[in-house]
Amino acid sequence: MTMSTTKDTSLWSWSDVNGTYYQNIVDNYTLHLLPDYIVIQPMIRDAKEFLVIDRTHEDIQIHPTLPNVDGATRRSIHGIIGIINLISGPCLIVITSKVRIGDINAQAIYKVQTTDIIPYARNMSHLNEYQQKYNTKYLSMIELVLRTEAFYFSYTYDITHTFQRLQTSPPDFHSTPFIERADQRFVWNRYLLTQLTSNRAAARFALPLIHGFVALHTFNINGQSFIYGVVSRRSTYRAGTRLFIRGIDDDGKVANFVETEQILQLDSIACSYVQTRGSVPCFWAQLPDLRYKPKVTVLPSNNHMTAFRQHFEEQEYYYGRQFLLSLTNHHGAEGKLNAKYRELYETSQNPYLKFEDFDFHKECAGMRYDRLTILLGRIIADQDDYSYFSMAKDGALQTQQTGVFRTNCVDCLDRTNVVQTLLAKRILEQQLKHYNVIKYNENIDTYKQLSTLFKNIWADNADVISLQYAGTGALKTDYTRTGQRSTMGLVRDGYNSCMRYVLNNFFDGFRQDGIDLFLGYYRVSLDEGRTPESCPISKEISKKFLALPVTMFLAFSMCIINLLIPASSFREQITYVLFWGAATISTLAITIFWGKELVDAPRLYSKVKRD
Repeated sequence: MTMSTTKDTSLWSWSDVNGTYYQNIVDNYTLHLLPDYIVIQPMIRDAKEFLVIDRTHEDIQIHPTLPNVDGATRRSIHGIIGIINLISGPCLIVITSKVRIGDINAQAIYKVQTTDIIPYARNMSHLNEYQQKYNTKYLSMIELVLRTEAFYFSYTYDITHTFQRLQTSPPDFHSTPFIERADQRFVWNRYLLTQLTSNRAAARFALPLIHGFVALHTFNINGQSFIYGVVSRRSTYRAGTRLFIRGIDDDGKVANFVETEQILQLDSIACSYVQTRGSVPCFWAQLPDLRYKPKVTVLPSNNHMTAFRQHFEEQEYYYGRQFLLSLTNHHGAEGKLNAKYRELYETSQNPYLKFEDFDFHKECAGMRYDRLTILLGRIIADQDDYSYFSMAKDGALQTQQTGVFRTNCVDCLDRTNVVQTLLAKRILEQQLKHYNVIKYNENIDTYKQLSTLFKNIWADNADVISLQYAGTGALKTDYTRTGQRSTMGLVRDGYNSCMRYVLNNFFDGFRQDGIDLFLGYYRVSLDEGRTPESCPISKEISKKFLALPVTMFLAFSMCIINLLIPASSFREQITYVLFWGAATISTLAITIFWGKELVDAPRLYSKVKRD
C-alpha cells in the first residue's frame, strides 16, 4: 500500500468538439489610468483589441490599436469583475491579485485575492455632503461583499458548469464567449458585467466569477495519480443572509441554493458527483427579533404549490430525478415546516421526486452520529441508481448521473454538511475501487493522508458556505474532520452560535444590502442623496431604542455588583439585588418586545417575505 502527494497536475485535457481549447479570456492586463480615459491593454503578443472607457461620457469601446497612453498611471490587473453604478457615477472593479487553487482538466483555477474599485469620476466635488456620505456607505457595502470568502474563476475552463453539463453541451458551446455560455445561476458578477456583455467584442473581457468553495489536490495512491476536488457554486437567485432570506420566492427560487460537485480525475477517466442543497421550498420566514432563536413561521399563501412545482421543474431540467432529504426536527415550529414540505411533496404527485425526512437532532441525540447509518440504509439503493458521471479520455461516456440528493435542514448548513459528506465519501470509495485505485476490501480511511484530506476539504467547504450565509464557520465540523463529536467541538459550536446571534441581529442588514447592490437587485439612482429622505440608507435606528439595551446592561451590572459587594445588612443587600434584578428583567422584556426596532434590517430592495 503506497501513497504520496505530487505537484504534477498536467494529467490530461479534454478537447472540445473541434479538438482544441479556446482561451476566451486573457489572464493579464495593464490598466492605463488617464484623466479622460481608462485603457485596458491585454498583455499578449500582437494584441488587436484594447478596451477603452470614456470616463466622462461612460462609453465603452474596443480599439484595434493601443491609444496614446503617455502620462498614464499604470498598474497590472488580472481581470475585470465589472462596473457598478453608485451616486458618484460608474466604478470599475478589477482583480489586482489572485492565487492559484489547482487544476481541472489541466486548466488553472484561481481564487480572487484582492480587488480595486476605480471611480470614473476624478473627484466628488459634484456631490453634496449627503451624497458623499451615502456614496461612501454604498462603496463600503460593495467592498464588504468583495472581501467575503470566496470568489473563483478560470481563464480557460468554464467553472460555472459541472463536468456532465460541459461534456453534454451542444457543438457550438466552446466557441461562445465565457459569459454567454456560463450557467447564469452561478455568475455572481453577471449584473456587474452588463455593460461589457452588451457589446459582443467587449464580452471577451468579461470574466465570470462563482462564489462558493473550491479545493483541488493531486495524489498518488498505489502508483496511480489523480486529482480530487470539491467545487461548490452558490446561486445568485434569492441570495442573502441567514435570517433575512429564507424559503422560496414566486419564481421558484430558494434561499441558500448551492450546487456541490465532487471531482475525481484519473489518468484515463474523469468522474464527478453532484449534490444540491436549498431552503425548504415553501413560503416561510424566521426574521431576527433579538430572540436567540426567532420563531419559524410558515407564511399563509395560495402559491405554495405553484412555487414548489416551479422549483422542481427547474431542478429536474438541470439534474433529473430528485431525492429530497429533510433533516429538520419533527416537533415544534421546525416540525410544522417539515410537515408543510411533506404535504407539498405528497400533493404534487411528482413521479420524479422521492422524500425522506430524518429528525437529525432526535436520531443523533447524545452525539450518536453513528446512527446516520440508519439514514444511509434507507437511501443507498437510490444513490446507486442515480450513479455518477464518468467519461474516458477518448470522450466516450461511461456513466451519467441521472438524479441528485437535495438536502436541507433549517439553514441548509450544519446538518446538511454532515449528510452531504457521508454521501460524497461513499461515492468516492466506489469510484476508487471501480477504477482499481484501492482494493475492494479497503476504504478511504485505509489511507490516512487521503482520509485526512477528504475530511478537511468537506469541513472547509462547510465553513466557507456557512461564513457566506450565516457569518461564521459551520457547526458540527469536528465530526466532519475527525469522524466523532468532541467537547472542544461543542465549545466551538457554542462560540459560533453566539457570533451568529450577534451578526444576524446587528450586522446582517448592512451585509444583505451589499449583496442586493452587488447582484443588481437594487440599483442606485444618480439623484439619490440630494436630501436625506431621497436615499433609503439614510434611515438609522432611533436613538431612543438604543437606550433599552444600555439600561438593561447597567441594571444587570448593578445587580452583579450588589451580589459581590456586601451592604451594611443582609436585608439591604437583598433589596438592592432584587431591585436591580427586577430592573434587568423588565428592561429585557421591553427590549425583546421592541426587538424588531433594534435589529439591523435591510434598507434596500430585498427578497424578504414579511408577515
